[in-house]
Amino acid sequence: MSKEISFGHEARMKIKAGIDKAADAVRPTLGAVGMSAIIEWPGLDPVEADDGVTILKNLEFKDKYEQLGLSKLRKAALRTSSEGGDGTATTTILTHALVTEAFKEIANDSSKIREVRERLQAGLEEVLLELSKIKREVTESDIERIATISSLDPEVAKVIAEAIKEVGINGVITVEKGAQLGYTKEVVKGARFDKGLISPYFINDQASQSTVLNDVYVILVDRVISTNEQIMSLMKSIGTGHDVLIIADMVQSVALASLTVNAQNRVMNIACVQNPYTGSRAREFLFDMAALTGAKVISEEMGMKLDNSIVDVCGRAEKVIATKDTTTIIGGVSNEGLQTRIIGIQDEITNTTSEYSKGMLEERLAQLTGGIGVIRVGVYTDTEFNSKKYKFENAINATQAALQEGIVAGGGVALMDISNKVLEPMFKKVLSAPMFQMMINAGMENTAFLHREFDFGINFKTQEYTNMFDAGIIDPFKVVRLALESAVAIASSLVSIETAIVNEDEKK
Repeated sequence: MSKEISFGHEARMKIKAGIDKAADAVRPTLGAVGMSAIIEWPGLDPVEADDGVTILKNLEFKDKYEQLGLSKLRKAALRTSSEGGDGTATTTILTHALVTEAFKEIANDSSKIREVRERLQAGLEEVLLELSKIKREVTESDIERIATISSLDPEVAKVIAEAIKEVGINGVITVEKGAQLGYTKEVVKGARFDKGLISPYFINDQASQSTVLNDVYVILVDRVISTNEQIMSLMKSIGTGHDVLIIADMVQSVALASLTVNAQNRVMNIACVQNPYTGSRAREFLFDMAALTGAKVISEEMGMKLDNSIVDVCGRAEKVIATKDTTTIIGGVSNEGLQTRIIGIQDEITNTTSEYSKGMLEERLAQLTGGIGVIRVGVYTDTEFNSKKYKFENAINATQAALQEGIVAGGGVALMDISNKVLEPMFKKVLSAPMFQMMINAGMENTAFLHREFDFGINFKTQEYTNMFDAGIIDPFKVVRLALESAVAIASSLVSIETAIVNEDEKK
């Protein structure tokens, strides 16, 4: 296939056209009075979204250069979303504004590229330093406020605040479809660990790019699974039509191919996950999961062989959610050994003199004793559930992020407050962009309230001038930090581009 090439300022501006167009699609969603986008979902009802990352994921441009720009902007929003859980519209606005300012600096002189990159990085450090000076720690009363700002729904915020208080700052909270209308919550036995699907072919929920299993058989193996003979007996014993989670040192070769074919053909829903640890820690992890789910660890050292195992060795769980990065086991059907194992770990913590060992033991204890919060959302349609689920997940992540790193004044005020203290010219205009966009979305002139007191801004719902902390309008410092870092990363990357190469349109 022949290629089309553009150079220098022309190439950068073609790419920027995609960023401009994508940012314009996201802009109206920013702020407390932000609006929504409706997105065609082939084969299903249209989806309504008011978060930047969902909109960006569903955009595609015919122009190849514009598509490059969209891909870079999407990358910025996805990073903020995956690490902070919220702030994707703010990331989009900041990235667009910063790319615009950076391109102006090198428009007529590409020799300034290195200098501009260094200025972007120095400016970021300056901005984060100033922001860290004005951030505050979160109080218990702030939790519900933060969830309200992210979800724009006080009822949603109340349920989230209650769930977080029960499972803790770093606790796991999942959102499921409920059988009854309204919102309910409960805390169930379960664990989450940082290892995900071995193969993307196990994915059965394309919207969330995850494997969701219900009423699950849990298989724990302390070695590599590579042949059909190893798994055939156990799979036949479980039978078709069931959901299965396999945790092993690795699943590979013919065994992996066979299991993926079964998953693809819907013979059974399967998730194969690698043990997140090695050595003795891997062995302890398997026995922890066995205590949590009632499984038996299939270990040749204990006289057990995988190739002649039957369903009796399997544990059970109500639900498992496996992504490419994490696995969450919900509602494990524990055995009588769980309490014994918990007491044993507590004794080890008391007796150890190693801080490293103590940290590992406390992590294991948290997995066995800390529950998983389950919020059930009862609605009439799948479209309504998906919309509510986005709200819950964004608000949960934003609230946990605030508890981790503190809060700053919301509504774009914190960035505006430090804009006069930052020396780097590129950032001065960029830092005011989110507040100005929220004014536009609220139908206000962007000259209003520019001569403000510190921490004062606009409550866009009431259009009143107010102290943002007193009004409960606050942003997680972590989310604002990630938005800035993502914007600088993309701007630094794009100013370096001197040549853009795309596949030429076949019609041409």
